[in-house]
Amino acid sequence: MFIRLDRDYEVKCTLGTIKEIESKYNKSFYTVIGALDKMTVTEQLRLLYIGVKRADAGVSEQQFFAVCDEYLGVGDLTDYLEQFVFALQYPGLSREEVQQKIEKKLAANRARQKDLPGNA
Repeated sequence: MFIRLDRDYEVKCTLGTIKEIESKYNKSFYTVIGALDKMTVTEQLRLLYIGVKRADAGVSEQQFFAVCDEYLGVGDLTDYLEQFVFALQYPGLSREEVQQKIEKKLAANRARQKDLPGNA
């Protein structure tokens, strides 16, 4: 994923990023993202920075924060965090592809439930 500030910044959205988030916050990934609405703006930027740093180690946290201060609004930050969390869970897939994937899983689950004894 990319975020547009003074330039495009790549944000790495892989399992390694999730593991680094868990290490940084000393909590499970799902606990961290479940508390996004309780984080300060600085904490939210720190979360996003983890992905930026994994894509480009040359970008310091201070540089990233300064650029965000100049180019980012709180609505933009919220949108980028939503995209980041989504991309961490389904890297490289569009929303439509994820929807299709979920629908296939649900259909397979319904078929398994139907095949259980006592279900017709």
